[in-house]
Amino acid sequence: MCYAKRIAIQEKFSNVNYGEDDEWAARASELIKNQIKISRVLYYYDYLLKRPKNNPLLRNWENQLMQRSLEEPSAINISKNNINFSVTSNPMTKWIWNEMHQNNWEEETFKIFDRFLNTEHSYIDVGAWIGPTVLYGAHKAKHVYGIEPDPIAFKELITNLNLNPSIASKVTCINAALAEKSGDINLYMRHHFGDSTSSLIPTISNNYCQVKAITIDDLITKNNIKEVNFIKMDIEGGEYSLVPFLHEFLKTQKPTLYLSLHPGFFNENVNLISNKSDDSSGQLNIQTEKLLDNLQFYKYIYNTSGNLVDKDAVLRVTYTGEFIFTNECW
Repeated sequence: MCYAKRIAIQEKFSNVNYGEDDEWAARASELIKNQIKISRVLYYYDYLLKRPKNNPLLRNWENQLMQRSLEEPSAINISKNNINFSVTSNPMTKWIWNEMHQNNWEEETFKIFDRFLNTEHSYIDVGAWIGPTVLYGAHKAKHVYGIEPDPIAFKELITNLNLNPSIASKVTCINAALAEKSGDINLYMRHHFGDSTSSLIPTISNNYCQVKAITIDDLITKNNIKEVNFIKMDIEGGEYSLVPFLHEFLKTQKPTLYLSLHPGFFNENVNLISNKSDDSSGQLNIQTEKLLDNLQFYKYIYNTSGNLVDKDAVLRVTYTGEFIFTNECW
């Protein structure tokens, strides 16, 4: 993560030998006003952890970390559109809750949830991450099925859910990736696991961990899922291959699909696994057309502002874009 110069100037690193990154991030996260994705790699670096023998400062820092891991996580209270819930205070993800609390994170998403979720129907959250949409949606829907393959993010998702016993029974969390077949599958990281950008396709890194995968049919059967009227899908580029395998389910059930597209990630994947001379934009158009063909039974496509758009608007997205495919008038 890169921080603005004003934050770097205002917040100085503590003069300690170990743990300064976590301590600084905890302070700096309070000052973040906006966060954007940078569409290129700024730099790479490697490091080796030095572990000097008989270093009392190192031992003291390790003891502090162990003690912190044994303590109950402190909670942050979040209020959003008259909906209240609690989340754990994690320095690495605290920024999202600050942004959400201050109405600076995906305001359109919450308006979409307000419009399409209701207490008579359940919804599936594909790419639940640490739970910002799950915890909000659980107050709106009959039941939430949160799907998250990233092991780091899933652990924090469960922690956050446990901090909210009033809605915990309305949420089922599945630590798996929705995919074309059940079994094991590679999950690739961009920067580090847990940061919301892990994906089933490699983009800027070939580093991966193996996670469980589950098909839509197995997901429905194993969890006895019924009366689903809404699916939120945000899976960092994996949507191009996944949507065609959901075709029959979507066509039969016709839930409103709130879909995040990541053509920038798709292009990075093409460039990573093939020759740089390959026409990634041509491949992207083919895959986007294929995705749209598998969604053509929907009557309407809306952008996040609630305006009707056509498929050309979807094809024009260059890095990220969100659209609602539905048979309901907005």
